[in-house]
Amino acid sequence: MARPVRIALVGLGDIAVRAHLPAILRERRAELVALVEPDPGRREAAAGLVPGVPAHAELEAVLDDVDAVVLATPAWVTPELARTGLAAGLYVLAEKPLAPTLAEQLDFRSVPGAAERLQIGLTYRHHPAIARLREIVSSGRLGGPLYVQSSLADERADPEGEPEHYARRVRTLEHGPPVVFDGIHRCDQLNLVLGEQPSVVNGWSLRTRPEFASPNVNGAVLRYADGTIVRLEVIWLVPSLPPSQFVVTGPRGRVVLDPPTFALTAEIDGHTEGLPAPGDKTEVCFALQLERFLDACTNGTPPSPGLEDAIAASALTDRIASAL
Repeated sequence: MARPVRIALVGLGDIAVRAHLPAILRERRAELVALVEPDPGRREAAAGLVPGVPAHAELEAVLDDVDAVVLATPAWVTPELARTGLAAGLYVLAEKPLAPTLAEQLDFRSVPGAAERLQIGLTYRHHPAIARLREIVSSGRLGGPLYVQSSLADERADPEGEPEHYARRVRTLEHGPPVVFDGIHRCDQLNLVLGEQPSVVNGWSLRTRPEFASPNVNGAVLRYADGTIVRLEVIWLVPSLPPSQFVVTGPRGRVVLDPPTFALTAEIDGHTEGLPAPGDKTEVCFALQLERFLDACTNGTPPSPGLEDAIAASALTDRIASAL
């Protein structure tokens, strides 16, 4: 077996510690050789979880010691770090979105190595349930046109119980609405399942607190050339969240994807079939994401999802944000 891919984990917030770090530590083809975080408190806390792994304040300190970097950083920080990693000849897995705006992401088309060595963390597209849903829709088993109900509501407002998380989400609103930063997952999944961009986008929004820099409740109606309609909602920072949903309904039946677990149930032509969740959704998706990243690092396979997939998803979030 070839030596493991030496990885630096950059950005040590919640998603890094809760999801990226365990995935790296479980993967035999990966070796965590460095942590990078400018905040001393986070750096110290994360270093305590992996004794012996050096922690640094700057990415430049580890460029000569690693093969790849995982960027679990805010979108307004990620572009410079991604460019630095690519310029050093490294493979880069960057959390979504790659940048706060579509224009900044389009700029990466001219960055050397981006097409070959840059993977984007549209993590939940890797789940087997998404592949199964795409297969059912593309086969025409549901008939058409379709009606898709897709809502994402998983960032509850709890400023007293989770003050750091709440403050982080409020700061994110200074850079754009939730559909850009969280809704990109659903937009990517819609692109995968439906295979095209909508022809018409009508949006609406709601700001539940006047101090929020952007409206924290976003919605849109997407209309497709074949008559399919999607109702999309992304809801942040309310004290009691409505349930998320992902339901695809057609003339011959419907498919329900349970967002918390990604268990999938299809009722088509009077028959019911299911795809039970193979395990914890986050653990499964981050493991599969890392597997594909390591395939790119070791075999030179194209990154999946790559830059163009990220641009396609952000193009849809950009259209929705413009229509809000």
